[in-house]
Amino acid sequence: MKQKATSLENKFSYFVGVLALVFSLLGVFGSVRTLTNVYLFEKYPNGGVLSFNNNFMQREEDCQSYPMTYFDDKGQTRPAAEEEKKMAEEQKQICLSSVAKSRETAKVNDISISLFYLFLGAGIFIGKKYL
Repeated sequence: MKQKATSLENKFSYFVGVLALVFSLLGVFGSVRTLTNVYLFEKYPNGGVLSFNNNFMQREEDCQSYPMTYFDDKGQTRPAAEEEKKMAEEQKQICLSSVAKSRETAKVNDISISLFYLFLGAGIFIGKKYL
């Protein structure tokens, strides 16, 4: 009976060690990619390092206004009024600030998630000997 308990303890210890290794490797991977993005790229990518979200992320180029066509009462094209030009420029600035905010948010999230995985892996390694 004593040998069965020891075998179970060894399996549990092995499982905890593998779990700690996986979390530590995720933390190292996230940290290296985050540092790479911070120091090698001019603008931080807004997708995230450890994100499995494959959605399209907005870029500054997407904020460039497309030429709008304005029509008068007769259905003929006309040039944009000053108010319409001002509104288009405001929309462009809102879009650019949204892209900048998403880049900053992605950077903060990447740093915090990478550190979380590093501390979690290290904590499991340290706590393993007390289990």
